[in-house]
Amino acid sequence: MGLLVGAWVARYLGPSQYGELAYVMAFVAFFQTICHLGLDGIAIRDMAREKKSSPAILGTVLRLRLTTGLICWFAAVAGMAMFRPGDIHTLILTSIIAGSLIFQAADTIDLWFQSQTQSKRTVFSKTVSYIIASGLKVWLIVAKAPLILFALVSLIELALSAIALMIAYLQFPAPFRWAWDVRWAKKLLHESWPYIVSGLAIIVYMRIDQIMLREMIGLRELGFFTAALPLSSTWYFIPMMISQSIGPAIALKKKTDPIGYEKSITQLFSLMWWTMLPLSAGIALFSQPIVALLYGPAYRASGTVLAIHVFANIPVALGVSQSIWIVNEGKNRIALYKTVIGAISNVLMNLLLIPKFGAIGAASATVLGQFISAVLSNSFLAPEIFKKQIRSITGWK
Repeated sequence: MGLLVGAWVARYLGPSQYGELAYVMAFVAFFQTICHLGLDGIAIRDMAREKKSSPAILGTVLRLRLTTGLICWFAAVAGMAMFRPGDIHTLILTSIIAGSLIFQAADTIDLWFQSQTQSKRTVFSKTVSYIIASGLKVWLIVAKAPLILFALVSLIELALSAIALMIAYLQFPAPFRWAWDVRWAKKLLHESWPYIVSGLAIIVYMRIDQIMLREMIGLRELGFFTAALPLSSTWYFIPMMISQSIGPAIALKKKTDPIGYEKSITQLFSLMWWTMLPLSAGIALFSQPIVALLYGPAYRASGTVLAIHVFANIPVALGVSQSIWIVNEGKNRIALYKTVIGAISNVLMNLLLIPKFGAIGAASATVLGQFISAVLSNSFLAPEIFKKQIRSITGWK
């Protein structure tokens, strides 16, 4: 539904307006990462270890996120004002979309649900808000509404999600009252900063190409690039699904069968290669008719962008597979180093390729940056994994 509604919105707005909306959302995404503060995993872990501290943990996380959300909203608006002085329309869009940063604090309720294995309540709440927001977008298209109302819908979706989460919490409340605790605030923030840095690095190489396209080429090229993203990145769920399914079995082999464990890692890489390579090639082959069907002739250039960008699925899959090895080996720093390397590589590639090739250059930079992060960086960060990744497709020993 998201793919179809998104394509309809892009088709209605046209490449330039759709590019402007994508630009603001990419800009705000950097602040969204900060607002989460990297606390999810830490808070859930600590609540499991110290159940008596759950009221202080939840209350502290909520206040930290509310405060950070307000600060980040102001920072996003001020940053856009400095970044694009005199561009009042973009500033208004930013002030609306960045309002969602405050409502993100409601996701703290999900931490309670996760700790009680009640995540279905979060899924239901977010699904309802997403369906309503999608319906509003369709209504806006039919009513021939201006761009600013589509930005408003993105804010409404987060607000509805927050309300739905609060209603769900009233039906399944915690048996205590949430409370603020300065000691827990210091402890949580002290441990979470590496996750914030890692999250920002991920956002850089996932979103910076859109910012750079807008600044270096223009909104139209950004519209072409953004239109191709859902069609190529939709398939990221496949390696996630595979890894989540067989990850526990590989973790068990780590303890019981070391040789089988090493073999399983290589086999997992091979499975990723020969699942994502044919899939990417097939989509690339039919990229033009797919884009023409969903977006119309105005987005013809998005077909070439899709044909290139879709091959990022391969390094993404290899990176997801390696995360199983990283967790089992306890080498979390490697994940951070690879993320930073990917971010730097993507920025440098974009600087080199966007001026000459526009959206096509940005797509190429994404693929190259992902390969550097997921594969080539292993040649010095984790040589044994680099050999497995190469051997899994070539059969070299």
